[in-house]
Amino acid sequence: MNFPNIKLPCDESAERAVLGSMIENPENIPTVVEYLKEEDFCVEEHKKLFRLLVDLWSDKGNSWDINVLKDFIKKKGLEQELTEEFLESLVLEATSPDVLEEVCRIVKERAAQRAVIELGIELIHKGKEIKDFHQLIEEVQLKVFSIAEGATTAEFYHVKDIAEEVINLVERFRKSERLVTGLGSGFTELDNMTTGFHAGDLIVLAARPGMGKTSFMLSVVYNIAREEGKPVAIYSLEMSKEQLVMRLLSMIAEVKLAHIRSGYISEEEMEKLIGAAMELAKYDIYIDDTPSITTTDLRIRSRKLHKEKGIEFIAVDYLQLLRPPTRKSSRQEEVAEVSRNLKALAKELKIPVMALAQLSREVEKRSDKRPQLADLRESGQIEQDADLILFLHRPEYYKKNPSPEERGIAEVIIAKQRQGPTGVVKLAYIKEYTKFASLDAAVPEEEEIKDELSEIMEVTESQGEDEDLDIDF
Repeated sequence: MNFPNIKLPCDESAERAVLGSMIENPENIPTVVEYLKEEDFCVEEHKKLFRLLVDLWSDKGNSWDINVLKDFIKKKGLEQELTEEFLESLVLEATSPDVLEEVCRIVKERAAQRAVIELGIELIHKGKEIKDFHQLIEEVQLKVFSIAEGATTAEFYHVKDIAEEVINLVERFRKSERLVTGLGSGFTELDNMTTGFHAGDLIVLAARPGMGKTSFMLSVVYNIAREEGKPVAIYSLEMSKEQLVMRLLSMIAEVKLAHIRSGYISEEEMEKLIGAAMELAKYDIYIDDTPSITTTDLRIRSRKLHKEKGIEFIAVDYLQLLRPPTRKSSRQEEVAEVSRNLKALAKELKIPVMALAQLSREVEKRSDKRPQLADLRESGQIEQDADLILFLHRPEYYKKNPSPEERGIAEVIIAKQRQGPTGVVKLAYIKEYTKFASLDAAVPEEEEIKDELSEIMEVTESQGEDEDLDIDF
């Protein structure tokens, strides 16, 4: 793209130094092609010569010199543009091998700067042409990511250095005297089997509707913020931020969610809720309830939160509601793209990312309702990308008369664990508070809702009209 009124950044001397080093010594070419592509050069003659040098090297390896190059240029009919004088002057300007990588980076940075400027000018026109705001934003994000990815180069590490890092890591684990070497979920039985949630891992928490996915996720988030003292982020594409906090308060205060939602709250329960709200305010939990965001939006916001707030755990509720940056030909391809992007986010930020997921209706058709990996809805890519897959199953949900052993029990099924065993962990599920707990936690007896409401209404009738509460956190 040409913009006659704007001078784009270009370091011709750096480009000449790189090309000169390629001509002077073909053994430098692998180093250069690791960093640069033809389009990274701003001078047209430099682009053509770079392409020819790479073609010649691909054909003959290191067995050629400047005379062979001159003959090759003649065969291509470019001797008028790439003259002998031009080639010889480049050799005189060749950079030394010691600083070749640094000079390549300069050329790459100038190319990225040009791309950003070109994108800005292009957006001036697109901003007038594209009426759909979301389409415009997605195009911008895609191109920004493309520029960023193009400006990076692959880095390789010798296994010796990696081995030393791993030994140091294991030594830190040993000295910590903790079985949980990642972020603890707050559920000892589960942490004993997983050793916690680890940096770079994609954790998929899947279940059929009604099993308590969101409640379990909130328990994990709260436990990480409270017990580990880590900042955490929740992206809720289904529930509002108020609904999530309502559930958190119900769990912490142990005030029945039905009471909170109906507004029939006793004085004692109100005090518990205020105390829970003040407790919750101590922890760094950030909630974004923007509906129908793309994975690009999520990655941009997460980078910002990671940089500004230092978040160390992300939860997404839920995976199938996320959209890929661009529409795909099938829903399966879209979910696969979302899954890949979530795994990439975990690796990029080096933190665990938990994504909630829906299971297919095939679960309901079987006599044994326990989920299986094949039930992951719409994409086998989720199974491939995930480092840890957890299924939630409550046996009593499917039974009119569950046995005493099944009542109030939730199974956390570890269906896949890349670095550990699979198995089942049993927890208590306290339905009134939508709360998960260890099995030794007391599970209150269920009461008839009519009796509950009539009892609370007697208390609230004497309290008069509601007053606004001024709570200082």
